[in-house]
Amino acid sequence: MAFEEDEEFDEIAFGIARDIECQRDLFLVNTYSSEELQNLDLSKVKLPQDWFIEWLKQLSEK
Repeated sequence: MAFEEDEEFDEIAFGIARDIECQRDLFLVNTYSSEELQNLDLSKVKLPQDWFIEWLKQLSEK
């Protein structure tokens, strides 16, 4: 049924969103010192483009 397919896609999308959030946090902690993080403009932080390409592939597979 269409609703079941939507639910499956939603689960995948939510999983990827959680992964993005976790990877961002890990990236920040592993890239910047505590002092840098306190003064960091988060809008200037760029995650590796390869990560987004991989997440997009995961979305398109379903």
